[in-house]
Amino acid sequence: MSKQIELVISGGVVIDPARNFHGLADVCINDGKIMASNPGEKIDAAQVIDATGCYVLPGLIDYHTHLFYGGTRIGVSPDSALLPQGVTTAVDQGSAGFSNIESFMDTVVEHSQVRIYCHLHVAPSGLESLPQNHEAVDPCLYDLKASSALFEKYAGKLLGLKIRQSSEIVGDMGLEPLKATIRMAADIGCRVVVHTTNPPCDVGDLADLLRPGDIFTHMYQGKGYSIINSDGKIDRRICRARERGVLFDTADGRGHYSIDVCQRALADGMAPDIISTDLTAGNVYDLSVFGLPLIMSKYLALGMSLEDVVRACTMTPANLIGMEGKLGTMAPEALADVAVFRLTDKSFSFTDFAGKSLVCHQLLLPQVTVSKGRVVYRSPEL
Repeated sequence: MSKQIELVISGGVVIDPARNFHGLADVCINDGKIMASNPGEKIDAAQVIDATGCYVLPGLIDYHTHLFYGGTRIGVSPDSALLPQGVTTAVDQGSAGFSNIESFMDTVVEHSQVRIYCHLHVAPSGLESLPQNHEAVDPCLYDLKASSALFEKYAGKLLGLKIRQSSEIVGDMGLEPLKATIRMAADIGCRVVVHTTNPPCDVGDLADLLRPGDIFTHMYQGKGYSIINSDGKIDRRICRARERGVLFDTADGRGHYSIDVCQRALADGMAPDIISTDLTAGNVYDLSVFGLPLIMSKYLALGMSLEDVVRACTMTPANLIGMEGKLGTMAPEALADVAVFRLTDKSFSFTDFAGKSLVCHQLLLPQVTVSKGRVVYRSPEL
């Protein structure tokens, strides 16, 4: 007797790092969840997608985005910007602070097909506009009581605090905003994500403050102090931070990576834990960033394996969100978020803020996106 289900994606090469699986397999979906299936088992599906010649991945998770569309000048529309890229879950990194996060939740988060989680900016109104203004990160403006209440109200959606620790933002306050942010996070019981581009001090001083589970974002940035020391190697304090459980995120953006730093760091064994975009209205569908598959293609060109790249956009961020086994995997009973890609031979290049270029020869092209068990994007090629 055959199984009656809603959707089968057949004939593709499944890559699921959470299960350490890489091979030909069908993906069966019913009632918003992944179904277990056995080789050779007859399945009667209402819809069949032939993914022959494609890779079938868990729905991608972009851990660094700006999605307060309509509430900030930098926000992108989540569904139109992310679903066609195979991204079914995203984390907004500090677009809103304690004074406007409720508006973001009510107008965007609760009305998007994309699953959205958030980091709360320590600045009262978050990150409203770039590059014309800088948020207020003076610790005297932080509000522990208001922030704590929001973490209780949005438990499971608010993941942590966000702070931008650039010289042009913190000025003569140095590391005090980060220190105050970490103290507040300790009181709330959450992690911190720290923006590290052009830090006001040696990057090791910054990394020394971070706790296990905190995230050092823009890890390959090359403005001012970087993770590479004068000998061309990884700063030892960065290595020690990773050893004690600090995580490292690419969050490439337009200007938050240096190809030279990327190459040196990867050669010295400093691969990212998370690969993300720092997607904003200024770089979505622009070839400087475009979307997560293009950034993933860059790291393939830099020598990372496809399995490691996929892990950094699926399993690892899913675990950080607290959705291990539910998102970032196609294990039986996981939520049915799936992305199908074709890896094509196509040359294109990235140019970093310093003018150095990297030529890539393979491109991951989105073919199908399934979100919450429903096909929400499909390329006319498939």
